[in-house]
Amino acid sequence: KPFVKYWLHAAHLLVEGKKMAKSLGNFYTLRDLLAKGFTGREIRHLLLTAHYRAPFNFTIENLIGSRTALARLDECFAKLREIAGQTRADADAKLLTDFSNAMDDDLNVSAAWGRIFDWIREVNRLLDAGKVSAVEASSALAAWQRIDAVFGVGQKQEADAPPEILALLGQRQAARKAKDFKNADAIRDQLKSMGWVIEDTRKGPRLKRV
Repeated sequence: KPFVKYWLHAAHLLVEGKKMAKSLGNFYTLRDLLAKGFTGREIRHLLLTAHYRAPFNFTIENLIGSRTALARLDECFAKLREIAGQTRADADAKLLTDFSNAMDDDLNVSAAWGRIFDWIREVNRLLDAGKVSAVEASSALAAWQRIDAVFGVGQKQEADAPPEILALLGQRQAARKAKDFKNADAIRDQLKSMGWVIEDTRKGPRLKRV
């Protein structure tokens, strides 16, 4: 179906609990927020969590909450992509129906996100139990792709690990192969202190920036 775009007049925007006013200096520009280390997708997620008819209180604490929420999504979808591989399947119909029903209720974005995170909780439970097939993983990813075509928060762009980090990863793999687990654990801890964690997957180790 083609997308239909609407312009909506939203309720008042509050900043840290107060009405935004230049005289009070209680406002942020996108440049300010980016300079504080927040990403565009984190800002977009936060702005998409409040119903347009309700006053919205913009706080740094809530922006940090958006970072946490997106990290949950990213971690879940990374696991699903690993399981899905090259498998292709139709989108999860139940998730799309739940999402559509929430959005059809006067663009109730809060309810829509609630449906999404209920679904993420269930998917994580199945992932932990090893009960997600390649087809099911692909179906879940296809559903999210349809939803993200509406919300547009995208996915985290993984930073390439620098050569010294990759070298340490290679040393750890060599230590594990030699069954020198004490040294392997020491290298893992060293990487963590440098801001990188290792996720051991079925396809080998994966580095993730903390």
